[in-house]
Amino acid sequence: MTSAWKKAATGLAATAMLALAACSGSDSSPLGISIIDPAAQDKLDAAVLEPGAEYLRAATSQGLVRLDTLGNIVPGLAERWIVTDDGLSYIFRLRNARWENGDPVTSEHVAAALKRRLTIEARTAIGSDTAEVRDIRSMTGRVIEIRLLAPQPELLRILALPELGLRRNGRGTGPLVADRQEYWTLLTERIDDTQDPDSRRRVRPLQVRTESAARAIARFSLGESTLVLGGRFEHLPLLSAARIADNDVRADPVTGMFGLLVVNGKGFLGDPANRETIALAIDRDALMTPLGIGQWQTLTRIIPLGLDRYQPLIGDRWADLSVEERRIVARGRIDRWREENGALPELRIAMPRGPGSRLVFARLRRDLASVGLQSRMVAPDASADLKLIDEVANYRQPGWFLNQLACAVRPVCNEQGDVLLAQARRAVDPDVRMTRMAEAEVAMTQANIYIPLGTPVRFSLVKGNVPGFAITADGWHALPDLVAVPR
Repeated sequence: MTSAWKKAATGLAATAMLALAACSGSDSSPLGISIIDPAAQDKLDAAVLEPGAEYLRAATSQGLVRLDTLGNIVPGLAERWIVTDDGLSYIFRLRNARWENGDPVTSEHVAAALKRRLTIEARTAIGSDTAEVRDIRSMTGRVIEIRLLAPQPELLRILALPELGLRRNGRGTGPLVADRQEYWTLLTERIDDTQDPDSRRRVRPLQVRTESAARAIARFSLGESTLVLGGRFEHLPLLSAARIADNDVRADPVTGMFGLLVVNGKGFLGDPANRETIALAIDRDALMTPLGIGQWQTLTRIIPLGLDRYQPLIGDRWADLSVEERRIVARGRIDRWREENGALPELRIAMPRGPGSRLVFARLRRDLASVGLQSRMVAPDASADLKLIDEVANYRQPGWFLNQLACAVRPVCNEQGDVLLAQARRAVDPDVRMTRMAEAEVAMTQANIYIPLGTPVRFSLVKGNVPGFAITADGWHALPDLVAVPR
């Protein structure tokens, strides 16, 4: 799988353009798509959406803006918008649109729906991303304004998230319409009665299933589907078992957070130095080798390097120490703990279900045992001491990474870092904002509430060239762009 992963992860721009330009004919029969979803339940109104619900909500309940197949921000309910020079006001003009029941969409509807959704998201990372929002108001029948306490340069990208797709009475405005069948959901393009019939594009329906990785990959291998979306590290061993061809695997070059969150801050894990012993023990370079991933980017820092305008105040951790030298430090701390407190507890580590998780956990368990720590893997929803976080960044700014660790979101957090993060959100001066972000990163790093391991893994399976599909830097593949049939 190593050669396939190297091949899939390179040539982003070229591959994307080829995928969009390629044509598999004018076939308008349904396009079979499987979305890997461990829940396989389409709860579109939950605060935290599972993968299938994310795709279905985004397809049937667009927000003010949405993301296209290349990850660009494009109009949704808003046909255009302006941002004031101070960055404190976003004004959107709505297009003529109707809810699913035929009622016209008004700015009052949109303002109410967006306020309601942000209230639901208040205790999630998206709530932290939108903490700058001061007010949402209807200005006229078709104009809505979002006022901010401080600039949020990534607001448009946040508004394009599936979670902020707008719904009224449990229904959205498209651009697709869902017809739930017994075994799948049929998505078809919603007819826009304001559009000239002669200018309408040829379309095909999407036959979408949300199912386990094993079923999705088996279905693809048997030729019963053309696309599989939502592949993660824990699913990689299934590709070899199903004999998936290397050319069918498309890796997205994403960034984000892949590491261990401390979710129990008591006892042994109540001391930041003890939490650091876990980070010291792990051989990151060897962690993904059982999965055959070549060139996996390892990380020892919360915020990756290279983000626009961000100047970190902390470097890579333990850069001057070998793995064995780090483990010597860790063993010394473990020995002191035993002398003062007796036996060490067994660490419960929550991991996603799947063969890749078991292989990666085996490496983690071996590494922790090398410094005297015993561990066992538990289910992702079980009581745990540490939990794997595997999240792709919605936008590539330091705020996204730090917001994942905010006290409003995580049970174990760092109050000093949280205060600095709040100050950063309220800063009007962009230089002050970035400085406070950097200070917050230092505080959260020293607290060791999160143990970075590397970057997330995301892949899709694609049979041939599917028009409307492209490799993206955020791992998102917009379903509305897959319905068009090339002429």
